[in-house]
Amino acid sequence: MSEVVRSPANSSEVERGEIPELAALGTMLRGLFSTLGVSQRQYAHRVHLDPSAVSRYLSGRRVPPRHFVDRLISEVEAERGNPITLEVGEKIETTWLTALKACNPDEYQLENLRTDLARSRRDTERANRTVEALQLLLEQKESQVRAASRELARLESDWAADRADAARAEIESQRDRESVVASRDALLREIENLRNDLREAERLRSEAEEHSRELREKVMQLEADLAERGAVGQVPLEVFKAQLERMWGEENFPEATRELTEAAWARPVDEAVDLVRWLIRRDEGWRLIPFVTDVARLRPVDDVLRIAEEWVSGYTRSLPGDHAVTEAIALRLTPRSVAGFCQGLMELGPLGKELSAGVLSEAVISSPATAADAVDLIIQALAGQESPDLFRATAAEVADLFGGEAFPHRVTLGLFEAGRPDAADALLHAEASRARVAREYVPEGGKLYAGLQDLDERSLRTLFAFIAAQSSHEIAVRFAQAVYREAGSSSDPGPLEQLAVLGPKVRQWAEAHPADLSTELLDYLDHLTGPGRSGA
Repeated sequence: MSEVVRSPANSSEVERGEIPELAALGTMLRGLFSTLGVSQRQYAHRVHLDPSAVSRYLSGRRVPPRHFVDRLISEVEAERGNPITLEVGEKIETTWLTALKACNPDEYQLENLRTDLARSRRDTERANRTVEALQLLLEQKESQVRAASRELARLESDWAADRADAARAEIESQRDRESVVASRDALLREIENLRNDLREAERLRSEAEEHSRELREKVMQLEADLAERGAVGQVPLEVFKAQLERMWGEENFPEATRELTEAAWARPVDEAVDLVRWLIRRDEGWRLIPFVTDVARLRPVDDVLRIAEEWVSGYTRSLPGDHAVTEAIALRLTPRSVAGFCQGLMELGPLGKELSAGVLSEAVISSPATAADAVDLIIQALAGQESPDLFRATAAEVADLFGGEAFPHRVTLGLFEAGRPDAADALLHAEASRARVAREYVPEGGKLYAGLQDLDERSLRTLFAFIAAQSSHEIAVRFAQAVYREAGSSSDPGPLEQLAVLGPKVRQWAEAHPADLSTELLDYLDHLTGPGRSGA
């Protein structure tokens, strides 16, 4: 066994970018593993680990956790039928700690603290046993003193009663008394010494307990710090890059992809930013985008914005694969997080604003179950913004994808009622524009009227009243034209009759732009608002 463990790391491993200490550990663990006579995949199933993790541990690309090494030793001992030697066990422990120190000094410090804590706990346990033993011995001695005192009292009583009998009896009684007194005094001295020893033992126990408490606090704090920074056993970033380059060169793309995916969530944010910068310099767009997408899916908002800032700053005109990234961010947007994502992205410049608009659009058109959900998301995204610019691209997407449905109209009403008439107006503008384009290029494609038909009477009145009171003359005219053109022979004249409230704005527009409106529409408005009509 010792010969297997002592096998040196071969030079090619070091030359290919491995850390010598880590390569030596990998060689040692492979030597142990080879005695089991199973494949790495079979062993991974046995110990409930991913095969890629076992491969990294045994190839010297990752420092394994202590429990992996302990489990491997146990498996080897069970296979051989006898324990490994003390020398081999110490060699494994030393090599593992050396590799850990080379790859992650903080984790190495944590292991040392854990060892000190275990030692301190053992010291505390020994101090407890000492105190218990001294307390027991003290109780025994005090019991002996009480017995000696009772015997002395008895002797003194007997001596007083028999004092007149004989001088010889008196002398013997005196000797017995002196002997008992001497024994009692000796016991009292022992008790005093025991009490001193007990006080010292209790002091040492108190110190050991305090030391253990301090070490435990340090261990807990360091564990928390390391948990924030990244996964245990990761190799330094430059070595990780060299490993990726080697795997790409060997066309081991699945393993490299797994490594990058793990790095996306496990590496400290500064290292993730460095990886983005490195991939941009290498012009590795097809590898960069999955990495940024994984970051967008897995990391906290602040981390995503840090990585997005590096990604956006690396390009000047357009972002490669931005749809995959916007989709990944959009899938995790909620009313609580949307403002942080969208407004944070907008601060990254023109491309960031484009990305932010894409994120909001993707979230609104793909995830909300109802118009109310969409309104809630939009309102939170626009919180603190005086202009609805962020929403304009989303409005165009909603109008385009949901034409012919009531969804855009309900979102418009919801935005108006939620105190964002500017955003509601932006959606109306998008709907009216889409209706005009659909009429010009796809004559049979006008669907605005169909969506209006799905609204109840109260919602219809509110929507048209909003257009008449809040929207521009141009939007009112476009909306009126679309409704009039698309009404056709519909059996539901409800939306068409609501045009009466738009009449004043339409006529004012017609006076300034007489060529823009058909006489049929104006005549129909006159019909709606003529004598006896409610809209007059």
